[in-house]
Amino acid sequence: MVKDLYVVLVEAATFGPIATYTLYSTVSASTYLLPPPTTLVGALAYAYLRSRNNFRELVSNGVSPAVELVKSGTVLYAVAGVDEPFTLVQTVERVYQHIYLRDEYRVRMDMAYTVGVRSSIAVRRLYMLFIVSDKDMARYCYAITRVGRKESLVAVESVEVAPLSSVVTKNRYCETYFYFPLSIAEEYGPPGMWTQIDMPTLVQENFVKKSVVVERFVLPKPFTLKRATVKLNESGVVLKMRSKDRVFEVPIPKSVAEARG
Repeated sequence: MVKDLYVVLVEAATFGPIATYTLYSTVSASTYLLPPPTTLVGALAYAYLRSRNNFRELVSNGVSPAVELVKSGTVLYAVAGVDEPFTLVQTVERVYQHIYLRDEYRVRMDMAYTVGVRSSIAVRRLYMLFIVSDKDMARYCYAITRVGRKESLVAVESVEVAPLSSVVTKNRYCETYFYFPLSIAEEYGPPGMWTQIDMPTLVQENFVKKSVVVERFVLPKPFTLKRATVKLNESGVVLKMRSKDRVFEVPIPKSVAEARG
């Protein structure tokens, strides 16, 4: 029997800067402007696995246990958004560096730490949207406590869930706070307020540190005051999802909307 998929919209308050370091960064790491899809799945997997008494940070060969949510088809899509301007900040921190050193230096404890400049974003509220095949995953969203590195703490304030088929619209235009793949947009604006960045996608290879598969997404720039106005091409559709007293529009690939559990 073909099952419907579900859309889960999560609203979370932050307690400090949110940092998701770019791939293969070393000591002085830059951060993605918003958490990429892999990071969002990692945040959900962290909550899900610990709720099931699985406390492993990695499994064999450096693989993240979050890969199970992707490999099993439990999570098919994830994006994030903000509904107010965010700020890029930098801090000087004591940074663990042994993993970046050559073998002959890893035995020296005096070289275990160094000082580095780390980037992060400051925003009061973060929205996360997941498309899942198991409705029960919405319960675990309430247990999300961090997004990105372990110091990037959040508190989930609301979780809304709906069948995917009930929130897909026929609209070709939308106004959105969420980032979206460039491949589904015919055009977007306002000019100068949104930018294009390559981010890792939800493929199994991206949960193994040695592999990177990226896609170009359109994200808001820091201090952006307006939603993106998007005209979709034939590869995209618009989701319209209600949270509390607000309605959010989120453009997603049509291939995801047409998938089934």
